[in-house]
Amino acid sequence: MNRILRTLAIGLVASVGVIQVAFAGEGGQQGAPQMPPQMLLERSSPLGFDETLARIEKNAKALGWKVPKKWKVNFRGNMKRATGKDIGPNRVLKMCEPHAAVELLAQDRYKMLTAMMPCTIAVYVKSDEKTYVSMMNLDLMGKMYGGDVEKMAVKLAPQMEQMLTFD
Repeated sequence: MNRILRTLAIGLVASVGVIQVAFAGEGGQQGAPQMPPQMLLERSSPLGFDETLARIEKNAKALGWKVPKKWKVNFRGNMKRATGKDIGPNRVLKMCEPHAAVELLAQDRYKMLTAMMPCTIAVYVKSDEKTYVSMMNLDLMGKMYGGDVEKMAVKLAPQMEQMLTFD
């Protein structure tokens, strides 16, 4: 139990650090806490926004992951409706490898992981007009939790990398 609480605390601190870095803006703000955004991985895509979305979904489905239509979130549209401001092209793809999820979630000790499921990949365009992709660092999450979660992360992290193959 102590290990789980310690792991959750580490995850919370790391997540707060990522959020603080994101809100501090480019280069950060003097005096603002700075943590490397290790919990999230980001890379640019050589493809355009729509092509990147289509390729990730195609790759995920080829690997046996499920990407239901209802799990494709138009973040740009939602933010514009809520605030009246345009954040630019920004979509979230939520996907699941159902067999892996069931293997963990069938156990009471891992039910709390539902809060991080399904896996999310964000696709967005920055001010440099390039398309970027970000996702959770499954390797790091696996190491933080250890045990069955780490075994699952070792299996799924390479698949998520394959999803980001744009050749």
